[in-house]
Amino acid sequence: MIVLVHGAWHDASCWAAVESELATRGQRSLAVDLPAEDPGLGAADYADAVVAALGSEVAGPPVLVGHSLGGLTVPVVAQRLGPERVRALVLVGALVPRPGLSYTDQLRAEPSMMAPGFGAGQQRHDDGTTYWPRPAALSGLYRGVTDEVPAAQVERAVSGMRRQGWTVGREPTPLTAWPAVRTVSVICAQDRVVDPAWSRRTAREVGAEVIDLPGGHFPMLTRPAELAEALIRAGSPAAS
Repeated sequence: MIVLVHGAWHDASCWAAVESELATRGQRSLAVDLPAEDPGLGAADYADAVVAALGSEVAGPPVLVGHSLGGLTVPVVAQRLGPERVRALVLVGALVPRPGLSYTDQLRAEPSMMAPGFGAGQQRHDDGTTYWPRPAALSGLYRGVTDEVPAAQVERAVSGMRRQGWTVGREPTPLTAWPAVRTVSVICAQDRVVDPAWSRRTAREVGAEVIDLPGGHFPMLTRPAELAEALIRAGSPAAS
């Protein structure tokens, strides 16, 4: 089973094309909706949602995949399940938590983790959740994506976006140590959200294998077949 955890402002539907590609390759997958719109919930609550979604679905250890902000959740799920119950962790253009620190702490110490210019145009509600007006999403979060796929596909992706709460970013991660499981970092060469050079350095620090993909931050939209192959490879015993 390949478990797919979305990033900020998205939901499980962003994985639809990857799930289809995995199914054609005989791979079971489960895309999980995180309770991301609730401003009071953090990584432990997100991990609860993933574990609850798994339920009795999993016959063997799953491959846990986190995209972008989902990288703050999947290691916590692995910690919760224990190394014997996880086949691999896969980080796709993902943030990587450091025990004892919050994402905000990390960003303050390592501003290079986010690509230059990221965040411009993002708006905040009174409850602290943030969202992207359509023009800002197209020119900011999804900048460059229309170089890879038709504009209509990007429009559909942007139309499905929702609010994102930020307790998950302000709280120190509940992760106490990096899980003792195979970790694979899928690094997108033209990522304009999470800086690829930062991802590469961080992969070395956590002992992750690296799979390189061309293109930007949303390979589930732009390169679903290539991403599906990378996820299968990451979960294969032959990958090491």
